[in-house]
Amino acid sequence: MPGDMDVQTNKDLPWDLIGPAANGLAIGIVLQGTYRIIRALAEGGCGEIYLAAHTRLPGRFAVKLLHRSLAHDHDALTRFRQEAEITSALRHPHIVQVFDFNVTDNGVPFLVMELLEGTLLSDRIVKVGAMDPAAAVNIVEQIALALHAAHSRGIVHRDLKPDNVMLLAAAGVDDFVKVLDFGISQASWRPRLTEGERIAGTPQYMSPEQAQGLREQIGHRSDQFSLAAIAYTLLTGQEPFRGENPIAVLFEVVHTEPLTPTAIVPALGPEVDAVIQRGLAKESADRYPDVLAFAGALRAAIQGTTPAPFADASSEPPPVRNTPSPIVDEARFEADFRPSPLRLRETEPPIEVPATRPPGRVTVRLIRRMRWRLHKPRRRLAMLALAATAAFVWFSPSTRTPTRAAFHRAGTQMQIMFDRMAPNREAAR
Repeated sequence: MPGDMDVQTNKDLPWDLIGPAANGLAIGIVLQGTYRIIRALAEGGCGEIYLAAHTRLPGRFAVKLLHRSLAHDHDALTRFRQEAEITSALRHPHIVQVFDFNVTDNGVPFLVMELLEGTLLSDRIVKVGAMDPAAAVNIVEQIALALHAAHSRGIVHRDLKPDNVMLLAAAGVDDFVKVLDFGISQASWRPRLTEGERIAGTPQYMSPEQAQGLREQIGHRSDQFSLAAIAYTLLTGQEPFRGENPIAVLFEVVHTEPLTPTAIVPALGPEVDAVIQRGLAKESADRYPDVLAFAGALRAAIQGTTPAPFADASSEPPPVRNTPSPIVDEARFEADFRPSPLRLRETEPPIEVPATRPPGRVTVRLIRRMRWRLHKPRRRLAMLALAATAAFVWFSPSTRTPTRAAFHRAGTQMQIMFDRMAPNREAAR
């Protein structure tokens, strides 16, 4: 699409399927004894994606490898690791799943994701243009469910756009949505990345607060603005904000109201205009309370019904991981990469343990046994050293005579002491 680019950095372009990577992993190599590389799938500005098979379990995966040139770039490495950590924490059917995060033998980070075989939403828009309103709102609702799952955990995507939405053909569903790429997302329980004056996002779908670099104002309603821009594009076949270059697009986002959807597709009606315009409000406080409210209002406007509460029925989906993910293992991360610790519910009283309560006999025995096991190697080493020293002193020709003389003198002294003590023992009887 014209003018579509990522203004955060020229290295963070969308994952376009442009053929095999030129300088990537060798075909057939096994990463950390688990993932065998089959072939290259895609290449982007920050790395490559490969098709991989598990060496011990059935099924195939997508391996995303960071470019070797970025392996020592702190910002790129942090964003890559953040994508793995945040995405693995979001167990939702409409969010791409991450199963593993590790490094190659050469120290290059990679993450393992579920293999998605579908069509990017951007490709569908280019192919069909304006979509049927019912099909469009179905896609918007699924994206809203994914965003709501992220927002409820304090995560803002910050780069929602058609290039980061995949449409799958699932059983009984023509367009099953998967939201991708949380590389520049922000979690409330993580320290904010140092980005300086750079603007993170894509101009055509970026909220005004993002376009102005107002990072403290970026929140879940910023993602709602991006979702409203996607809904506008699906319903009309055109992006709401367009310009000759990214700077012109950013100006439109901040200062200009887009054409109403009915000005492009009159059949949509004024109700749809009202919903889209509220979702694209310049001030975040003027938008809907959350993305589910926006999606519910859009469906009601299209169907001509009263907006009904729209809840996420998939807030607790069944587990989908087929291998344990080390991402959620807190021992694998530094303190500044961990989520906030869990708190006890208010209905559960705190557990009080008396400070003066003495340990029981079983506990004392266990402590003694642990101490003995802990120091057992040291004792063995000391005994061996003592035995070796005694053997050397006794059998060495240079020390044999003095040692025997010393033992003889010690024995004589002991005999004298016993002889002196004998009269005292007889008197005591």
